[in-house]
Amino acid sequence: MENGERIGLRKNLVKLLLVAFAGSIIYGLPYFRLYYYDAYLDAYNLTNTQMGALGSAYGVLGLISYFIGGVLADKFPAKKLIIISLLATGIGGFAHLIFTGYVQLVIIYAIWGITSLLLFWPSLLKVIRTLGTEKEQGRAYGIFEGGRGVTNAVHMAIATAIFGAFQAKTLPSVGLRWIIIFYSVMPIICGLIFIFILKDPEHEEVKAEKDVLTLAGLKKIIKIPAVWLMVIITFTTYTFNMSFYYFTPYATNVIGTSAVFAAVLTVLAQYVRPVASTGSGFLADKIGKSPLLILGFILMGLSTLLIILAPNLSSSIRIGVMVVACTVLYLAMYSNYGIFLSIQDEGKIPLNEAGKAIGIIATLGYLPEVISPLVAGKTLDAYEGVRGYHIYFGYMILMAIIGVITCLVWYKMYGKSAISEAKLKKQATTN
Repeated sequence: MENGERIGLRKNLVKLLLVAFAGSIIYGLPYFRLYYYDAYLDAYNLTNTQMGALGSAYGVLGLISYFIGGVLADKFPAKKLIIISLLATGIGGFAHLIFTGYVQLVIIYAIWGITSLLLFWPSLLKVIRTLGTEKEQGRAYGIFEGGRGVTNAVHMAIATAIFGAFQAKTLPSVGLRWIIIFYSVMPIICGLIFIFILKDPEHEEVKAEKDVLTLAGLKKIIKIPAVWLMVIITFTTYTFNMSFYYFTPYATNVIGTSAVFAAVLTVLAQYVRPVASTGSGFLADKIGKSPLLILGFILMGLSTLLIILAPNLSSSIRIGVMVVACTVLYLAMYSNYGIFLSIQDEGKIPLNEAGKAIGIIATLGYLPEVISPLVAGKTLDAYEGVRGYHIYFGYMILMAIIGVITCLVWYKMYGKSAISEAKLKKQATTN
């Protein structure tokens, strides 16, 4: 039986890696602008506020997807939804080359919200469940997340090389066009491959996704303190996930680096991601989840403070300080991101209510997808130069402080007893 279970994931490993590739490459188009922030602003004559609005248009559709995406994934074949999502997202990229006005871009980003979040994500999760046996689900999702991190690092390195080649010829806008072409072609190719190799899940119930849209029992869920603590932990963690992109324009406008180096500084996050996300799971088992989350928020806050102080240092060391601070921040950020949803058991959230709980946590916790771009854009437009960045980075530090306080409350209410129970079980097993 054990051998049979292992064969399930082993046979589907290539498919799982391709699914991880798809789960990464489809988000190249909605997010690439943030890695080439200044060049994108200049190429399309946007203000910081308008730039933030593009992210918010995309994010609003993402929030809606948590409520209705699961229903679509259950009512329609997952394979077809995934293929349509990949093809439509790529086609949207080619539309981006033609329609470049601000309103037109808002519409394109909103459409990407539908194709890459509403139609794609729930269907993808449904397929992943079928690529491993019940006992292999953790490994399946672990390989998926690790594969996404590696894929992110690779395709972002390719995009950076494309941009660097044209930047050297003082043609950054042309570099952006070729990046858009690259990120448009790849999901289309991936979608065409999936036509032949991907199979629809059979007889799979995605109860958690269905439960997200079920109104019955919501009163019971909203009375659980752990749900609201998890909302805050998710919100504060995800604020950093949506904010580190602003290190790119900060590096060029304030620190004085080249546009290519600034892009590399942000892309570095994707190289750190596989190590941090995977390693945090093993480390959490040793020291406890809430203590590791607390450490992560402390490191994120201190790293952001160091980034604020970097311009005051001599030019010979400020770049090195930025690299170190960003690396530590990325390690802490993806460490928290890798485990913040794994604390449900500690909070005694009933398994049969987990779907609705995740629906609430995701919908409210991922609000930074909408809020952070708007707050950053308006702040950078209202306060020009270094002051605007420092105000927004101060907001990030505030989120880290709130995260620490929330995790301390969690530790007192749930984490401490969970760690004690784990130690007792370990001692009992050893004896």
